[in-house]
Amino acid sequence: MGDVHAALIVNPATRLAGSAVREVTLACAVQGWQPPLVLMTTAEEPGAAQTAQALAQGVDRVIVAGGDGTVRHVAGALASVAGGANPVPLAVVPVGAANLVARNLGLKTGRLDDASQIALTGWPHLLSVGWVACLRDGTWGDDLPMVAVAGIGRDAEAIAAIRPSLKQLAGWLAYAEAGGRQALRPSMPMTVVMDDGDAEDVSAWSVLVANLPRLPLGIVAFPDVQPGNETMQVLQVQLRHPGQWGAVAVKGIGHTSGDVPALRYSSANWVSVRTGHALPVQIDGDLLPAAHAMRVRLQRHAIQVMMPNE
Repeated sequence: MGDVHAALIVNPATRLAGSAVREVTLACAVQGWQPPLVLMTTAEEPGAAQTAQALAQGVDRVIVAGGDGTVRHVAGALASVAGGANPVPLAVVPVGAANLVARNLGLKTGRLDDASQIALTGWPHLLSVGWVACLRDGTWGDDLPMVAVAGIGRDAEAIAAIRPSLKQLAGWLAYAEAGGRQALRPSMPMTVVMDDGDAEDVSAWSVLVANLPRLPLGIVAFPDVQPGNETMQVLQVQLRHPGQWGAVAVKGIGHTSGDVPALRYSSANWVSVRTGHALPVQIDGDLLPAAHAMRVRLQRHAIQVMMPNE
């Protein structure tokens, strides 16, 4: 297998970047693969350009050592190749703060050796990719890739409120702390359109569009989606008073099956959310500037991703 070659796309800003390079290089040697082609991301080129370079060199696997932002940029680049028909699988070695995508794929954070082995010898699974565009100043922006979840409203405001020092220290717990500070803020008027349906005016704390089931803290917020889903799950968080958060928490953390009045679920391949005033948007935990609308479309079975063997 000496002619098998992987590219390792690394976000050097993560503190475990060096460890990830060592573990993937060791895993390649153990499996008889060539040493990986190591490509570093930059603020200006967060993953797509490196993916194109890797594919141009004919690699057999694209491995990401980074957080959710790096993963989504690389996944989007793979999905964009030949309309998503590119056969080169994606693998993740989680070294970010939240590692949301990795957790949804069944990867153990903190075990770079395991993740590196799975990257080479795991099970390839189809993964759908969402594409998110935002409306600002009357103009729709470019489609941006989404692997796990996109949201507009208070959830994005919570991400904007994350304290960088706490994120570095506590990882995904920083998201919970910031979310708690936004929990008591009121819902806002929004207009939601799904697929070919009619526009509906709602009052929502946030509207989220998901491609994978889990959020940080192990919360299963979107039970009806799994990797390779045929549709996205849309969640309108329609809180009327703060006391409803208790039922929301029980459902998400306790994985209960009953309905919660504050959580309104739908399934769709295309979603548009317009707001009365500009609100921040988040994609896989990456904060985007405030927008007057967000639309999301699903590219089904866009790529292959390596998951642990069952």
